[in-house]
Amino acid sequence: MKRVIITVSLLFMAISTAHAAEDVLAKAMKLYEKRHYEETIAMLRSGPDSADQARQGMLNLTLGMAYFKNAQLHRELYQAAASVSPDYLKKLSATQGQARSRFVDLYLGDLLLETGKPGVAVTYLEKFARTEGIDPRYRSIATVCLGLCYHHTNQAQQAQDVWGAIDTTDPEVKAELAAAYSKAGLSDKEPVALADAALAEMKRSGKPLTMRALKNVLAVYARAGLTDKGLELLRHADLKGYSYRESLSKTKIITFYDIALLSDVAALYGKASIGYLEKAALDPKARDAATFYLSQAYALFGSIEQSSKVAAAFLISSQMPQLYKERIRVWQAANRYQKSTAADVVGVWEELARKQGEDPDLLAEVLFACTRLKAECAQLTKKSAAIVEAGDGKKFGILNIAIGKYYLGKLDFARAAAYLEAGRDKSNKNKIESNDPALLVELAEAYYRTKKYSEALEIYFEMSKQFPVVRQIQEAMQGMYAMEHKSAGDVKIN
Repeated sequence: MKRVIITVSLLFMAISTAHAAEDVLAKAMKLYEKRHYEETIAMLRSGPDSADQARQGMLNLTLGMAYFKNAQLHRELYQAAASVSPDYLKKLSATQGQARSRFVDLYLGDLLLETGKPGVAVTYLEKFARTEGIDPRYRSIATVCLGLCYHHTNQAQQAQDVWGAIDTTDPEVKAELAAAYSKAGLSDKEPVALADAALAEMKRSGKPLTMRALKNVLAVYARAGLTDKGLELLRHADLKGYSYRESLSKTKIITFYDIALLSDVAALYGKASIGYLEKAALDPKARDAATFYLSQAYALFGSIEQSSKVAAAFLISSQMPQLYKERIRVWQAANRYQKSTAADVVGVWEELARKQGEDPDLLAEVLFACTRLKAECAQLTKKSAAIVEAGDGKKFGILNIAIGKYYLGKLDFARAAAYLEAGRDKSNKNKIESNDPALLVELAEAYYRTKKYSEALEIYFEMSKQFPVVRQIQEAMQGMYAMEHKSAGDVKIN
């Protein structure tokens, strides 16, 4: 897409042309351009150029960009999982008789707690904890989650009483408690030390790290700012793995996942992007491009104050083309909107759009900001729709995507699907090399909500080749498809 191509071209111009075509940094940039973010990161972190001090700024810049895009994608995946998974788990929970899953109560309660509904989560977690024949490990895990529900509903003493009575001999339970303390902000309980101890015990046992333990330890590391430790854990993890598999019969097996894993991965990648971009900004050759991305990374994964400061410095001193400065002004206005210090930030966006005429990329940037902040931008959306309807489809691809995403946020799914489809590369419709994977996630959501299950699953099947973590969304969507059609479904997940 145009915006990606411009940015990548600009970075290539900054890289010395004296290096051979097979240079590691050039190879990494080609992978980045194809949205192979994990491969980009792996190549630069382990390649021979990783120790090249003369080009360290460019290496850090490329790593920062790759981590930033990966973090944004995992935020989108988290939102998709938070949308599909409740539908699936509630359907499972409504099943009656012997065919009903026992573990659905634990995972539905877990999900409700994760998505900000601790009061409702209590019902399911208490039910699970009372279930007969449950492994004591999982009963204790449910009790830890109950304690966090109490904490979030202003019952701090009850939470402390529950947590204080838990036997943490089992390292899985210990990791769960560490994550609960971390999420509750109880640093005096030393959640990092507790997580480290749980991890060490699991390693001594010789057994592979479970996905639930991984999720919990990552949650602690992400909140404590221990980015490198978290990334090292992720490097050895199989992200398509499941949290628990329950066999109800010879033919019926239910697989459960933790959507919080996606959120914590996004947080770690976001912090990593900030770290590398900050280093890149110290190099004069990389400074302008690094601060362009850094202002955005701070806004999403750091602080608004840091983002505003970097944005202001970029606008004053950057030598990058004007189109980049206009985009940073959009982010700058978004920061003011979040701080509630601007009387009419939407008016600022509209004025910026008027000054730049019918620049589709700038309009798209504004609409992306409107959607992210849930701002009301009806007039800009109508103007953008008129522009794309009167123009060349390819030229306005990014604007179609922005309009589609705006309507997705407004729950107008049919209209969202139409615009997102218009922004997709029709000849390579589900290939991430031709389409931003974030667009594909949004389109899959629109398809799911309009009952086009096969089309949504096809997107995730293709994405899973590069991003195995999407398996949890695939399985929830496949489960909904099967239950809606009272069959095993037509799309098999391999």
